[in-house]
Amino acid sequence: MLGGYLRRTAILALAATTALTALAACGSSKDSAGGKDAGPITLTYVNWDGGMQDVVDEWNRLNPKVQVKLSKPSGTGYTLYNKLITNNRAGTNPDITEVEYQALPALIANKVVVPIDDWVGDISGDFDKASLAQVQFEGKTYGVPQNICPMVFFYRKDVFDKLGLKAPTTWDEYAAAARTIHQRNPKQFIGNVTAADAGWFAGLAQQAGADWWTASGNKWTVAIDDAPTKKVADYWGDLVQKGLVSPEPNWSPQWNTDMNNGTLVGWVSAQWAPNQLPGIAKDTAGKWVAAPLPAWTAGDKTVGIWGGETEAVTANSKHPEEAAKFVKWMNSSAGGAKILIEKVNAFPASKTNQQSDALKTPPPFMSNQPDYYTLMAQQAANVRTFQIWGPNANVTFDSYSNAFAAALQNKTPLSAALTEMQKATVDDMKQRGFDVTG
Repeated sequence: MLGGYLRRTAILALAATTALTALAACGSSKDSAGGKDAGPITLTYVNWDGGMQDVVDEWNRLNPKVQVKLSKPSGTGYTLYNKLITNNRAGTNPDITEVEYQALPALIANKVVVPIDDWVGDISGDFDKASLAQVQFEGKTYGVPQNICPMVFFYRKDVFDKLGLKAPTTWDEYAAAARTIHQRNPKQFIGNVTAADAGWFAGLAQQAGADWWTASGNKWTVAIDDAPTKKVADYWGDLVQKGLVSPEPNWSPQWNTDMNNGTLVGWVSAQWAPNQLPGIAKDTAGKWVAAPLPAWTAGDKTVGIWGGETEAVTANSKHPEEAAKFVKWMNSSAGGAKILIEKVNAFPASKTNQQSDALKTPPPFMSNQPDYYTLMAQQAANVRTFQIWGPNANVTFDSYSNAFAAALQNKTPLSAALTEMQKATVDDMKQRGFDVTG
């Protein structure tokens, strides 16, 4: 479910040339199910997640007049989004596409996707503001939130117990625990700083109060080097300089080895981690425990997100109403959510479905923590996100990977890398015709 956050493919520059307010309208087809036409409507749907066919099969069973045909894209993340932008001009896009939250504004700006308010109605009763902020722009809704991925702290309970440590509740306590762990065993670290995942750092910046992008009408403001983000960068940079955390990037072969052999005994991650841990640290099942993300101020429960996605209806769809209804059923109905939980390993953004019976059993890798999903629901209620993702988040993410990797290698301040991210983002937006300051 992590989409572009876990992929190390090259991020391509999106051809965003208009502001979010310049949105395309798409008329609903008159050729609807139940009319005089022979045969059912067929909706085409592109999604790369494993298990999604089960969701589609159940919809098709319940809706014989509106059938969905699922296909996997040739590329994921921004490889897919760039293809959608290109194909939009030719009118060959599918009816429905998977899209990660941070990429949705770019598809809106390029008129690839359309608002679905007329067909899904008011969905605010079952989704909190943080989830809705991922899919609503300028008062219009472009998707129904599928999942919510609050950041949490995973740690090796066996190691912490042996050292007499408890899960840190503040970032000061995290730093103190990092010092104790490394002093007791110089080969062990409480965690790592990764240059491979800008989503990781973005979630931590969200918790600290950052808003990398804000928009008012056609005017944008970029503030990636703001005070909250600098605080986060300086904190982790200090741990790196003191040798208390590993600079090994997530998903590298060495990082996998370190997670499996006990070199890394903690991971600042997100709700989806138990779905990934079997492939990362297969020998450590039952040894990890999840705890709330450490806070900057004791008692503050605010957390950011890392990951998440929705489905969007494209401007090329001849059946946007039916497509929108499928999207709503999948992400908000009890039946759709149950299959997403069981087959796709999603944690639903729908507040109602966060109480699903399907979540009463913890993920197999976390069988030692029966209240795992209860904790996730509690953390989801405390999520704070950016007000809006920018229309060129891919450029920002790419710049993060380059600038942070260089800083870690050269042992220069991480906060200085924010200046590069800020400049790269602003310059790209100006080049593409956005009215931007920052």
